[in-house]
Amino acid sequence: MKTLYLTFTLLTGLCIAIAYKIKDDYFHLPYPNAIEYILVVLVLLFTAILLIWRKQRRLKFILGLASAATILLVVNAMNYFFEWHPLNLSLPFTVSQSLEVSHEPYNWQTATPESAGYAAEDIAGYLQAIEGWERLRGLVVVQDGKLIAEKYQKGATRYSAFNVHSVTKSITAALAGLSVQEGYLKSEDEYVMPYFSEYQGNVSGESKDKVTVAHLLSMRGGFTGWDGPQGVEQVLMKEEVSETKVGQEFKYFTGSHMLLSAVITKASNTTTKEFAEEKLFKPLGIQCGFWRKVDGYYAGGDETYFTARDLARFGELYLNKGKVNGKQLLDSAWVEKSFTNYTRQSNAFRTLDCYQEVGYGFSWWLFSYNNKPVYTARGKGGQHILILPEQKVVVVILQEWNLQKDFERENAYLCQLLALLTKEDAGSNRAIAHE
Repeated sequence: MKTLYLTFTLLTGLCIAIAYKIKDDYFHLPYPNAIEYILVVLVLLFTAILLIWRKQRRLKFILGLASAATILLVVNAMNYFFEWHPLNLSLPFTVSQSLEVSHEPYNWQTATPESAGYAAEDIAGYLQAIEGWERLRGLVVVQDGKLIAEKYQKGATRYSAFNVHSVTKSITAALAGLSVQEGYLKSEDEYVMPYFSEYQGNVSGESKDKVTVAHLLSMRGGFTGWDGPQGVEQVLMKEEVSETKVGQEFKYFTGSHMLLSAVITKASNTTTKEFAEEKLFKPLGIQCGFWRKVDGYYAGGDETYFTARDLARFGELYLNKGKVNGKQLLDSAWVEKSFTNYTRQSNAFRTLDCYQEVGYGFSWWLFSYNNKPVYTARGKGGQHILILPEQKVVVVILQEWNLQKDFERENAYLCQLLALLTKEDAGSNRAIAHE
């Protein structure tokens, strides 16, 4: 009997330790809540094997169930305490990795497509056509402050919040601008390393001393490593910076915004999330569904969950040059800096069918569509906030990022949408939409 108790105790402890290690170090996994269920299945399978032998079957059965329940209870307690992922995240390996928020997403005024200058049949035809867009979960189109199109599919609703990944970078950039406005940061030209005195003497390379907030925002920090899920300590202790590339060369690096979140936390003497709620989300009338913590800081480069309606409200802030309800929330000069191209040429920029990546501002991608500017907050797996300034349009696209991508087909739908909203050959677009 003692052997059984000891075996299940050790097994339970081992599973909890494995879950902690994976969740703490590998937060970028497509199914962040999968490990506890996998471990429970393994424990139950182990229990079933033991039940083949008749001796003490009842005790084995009880200990197996107790072990499984303990694993789920403890790991979910850690999920809550360490803020690893939402507790109400959809079950892994299902059609969606989303959560349903309890708050009411931003309540947009609505308007007909005709009032915005679009043909109703064009909009309706497009919304019908994108039912073939397999990974699409949410599409919101706001024109001049009014909702003119909205579609959810595959079980998603306006209450569904998805991990928007690198769209988070644009939100963190707005917080950097607000930090300057509030006087927490002197300017975007402030050096980063003085905020990390606790790492003095342990930072890899002296070139990091030359990195400024502006370099982090514009992806010109000179980091030489690969773009991945870096924490603050990893960026400071392990990642290298090339002195000749600082401020000179574009290199997309998520660790830049992990540092930026830490700088905002230290400068404002509060957490990035609390600062965002007070200075950005409340004035906009929106909420973040969940924000992941990494090494004690809220992730600045990814791992936030938002509904489509709330994201559109954030996009409208930039469309209106920082104004909310007629009041200047974010300095218009900061919005202008955000949409300024700091890297005019890079091998990283691509031509994608109907549009081109032409530059990168303060955490916003700069596109050109038929020589028209499009500003984009973009996240892994096809998350988009698209700003079309000439049309006064904000578009939010949310996709199920962990499913198989069909880039050619999905990008074709995006190009059709751009053609429709810019009124480029609308008749042709109508025919395509009805195919």
